[in-house]
Amino acid sequence: MTRLARPPLFALLLAAALLLAATLPARAAQRCADCVLAEGTYHVAAPPGWDGHTKLPLLVFLHGYGATGADMLADDAVGPPAAKLGFLLVAPDGRNHAWAATGTPASAGPHRDDIAFLRAVLADVRRRWPVDPAMVVLGGFSLGGSMTWEMACHAPAGITAFLPMSGGFWLPMPQGCAAPVALRHLHGRADPTVPLAGRVMRERFHMADIAAGLAVFRATDRCTAAPRRSVAAGEEDCTTWADCAGGGVVALCLHPGGHEMRADWTAAALRWALRQRR
Repeated sequence: MTRLARPPLFALLLAAALLLAATLPARAAQRCADCVLAEGTYHVAAPPGWDGHTKLPLLVFLHGYGATGADMLADDAVGPPAAKLGFLLVAPDGRNHAWAATGTPASAGPHRDDIAFLRAVLADVRRRWPVDPAMVVLGGFSLGGSMTWEMACHAPAGITAFLPMSGGFWLPMPQGCAAPVALRHLHGRADPTVPLAGRVMRERFHMADIAAGLAVFRATDRCTAAPRRSVAAGEEDCTTWADCAGGGVVALCLHPGGHEMRADWTAAALRWALRQRR
């Protein structure tokens, strides 16, 4: 009688290891605090006391001109309110400390596709961290606010709410946007850097009127009913278009200050975003 040859021990161990690997869930990519992509870099701060497993609401916050993502993590107007409300805070770096939103000086010459970069950041964060898909928020200040408007108009998929501050469209403004969104814009009535009525910069770049820009979002959201007004804590006077046939909501909140951020204003914006949960 012919005996069958036994497979080598190494082959048996390898087969067992492969079988075990096939039955285990795929591991998330290694987490990072200062993360590097082919297109650029971003920085991450998890809320204190997080257990390392529970899904987190995500805030991606875009810095203004001349700043960095690391500056936003260290800013008292951004980091503490995000941490207190349990957000995973992600702060990408603009190329050359700027964002190439349509019509801005950074978009006039060779530049990075910042919409593609921010979509890559979102995808990478979701790969590394347990993000709650029902609460993904994008916000930004000044030029970062303009880039937030750009994303809200042209690439809103998968983002629950947009929280731009002190920055909107530049000319030429879009005639319409991709889909209805939930957007809350915060602005200072006395802002000299980005006035509510817009201004000309370097004789060829034009910041658009904030009210005209919000009208584009209201048209996309199909907001036809009269807005409601409310005065929130922290001196904010808000006008909200909530009865929108497209399912979105648009809000304009004004404060009496200038070109600035405050922790209580950011906290109020984040609480508003949490109410937009899908």
